[in-house]
Amino acid sequence: MSAIPDDLPSDILPRPGLWEWVRSHQRAILFGTIAFQILVLGSMIAQSTWTLVTGETILLRVIPVDPRDLFRGDYVILNYNFTRLRPPGESSWNESHVGREIFVSLAPEQDGKHWQVTEISWTRPTTGTYLRGEVGNDQRNEFNIGQFFVQEGKGKEYEDAVRARRLSAEIAVTAAGAATLKRLVLE
Repeated sequence: MSAIPDDLPSDILPRPGLWEWVRSHQRAILFGTIAFQILVLGSMIAQSTWTLVTGETILLRVIPVDPRDLFRGDYVILNYNFTRLRPPGESSWNESHVGREIFVSLAPEQDGKHWQVTEISWTRPTTGTYLRGEVGNDQRNEFNIGQFFVQEGKGKEYEDAVRARRLSAEIAVTAAGAATLKRLVLE
């Protein structure tokens, strides 16, 4: 007895051997799917770890911003003096730049600990330490170093330190400009 009606056009019917093949290989398909998901998640973790292990460690000054989000737990939004900067000739934010790559060149400050912006550009610098980011739709340049989750109950302490300008972010930067936040430093 056939479960497929006889009046269906033949071009919409499944190939006869396809379902049998899927049934006979369902265990391999399941394990392949799981392996693919693990590979994707592992590569995301590996990329961040690679930046932390191989990247140059620098210290950036954090400037105040007021975060509020009841659903995300204790975290601190980090803002930097280059977050809203535009390259020369671009006096204001332009919606057509959303998603475009942006580069911030950095050099050590006179104190020998912190780093500061020397240039912001649409083109990748050929030398020196720089951050690679992209222009966000909220008029901010995003560099993957803008939020840091902290131990429960410590968020207020870090927010107060940001307002008092006593907080710095220690980040790892690769030669390609990828950045990962390592920790926050209270001064």
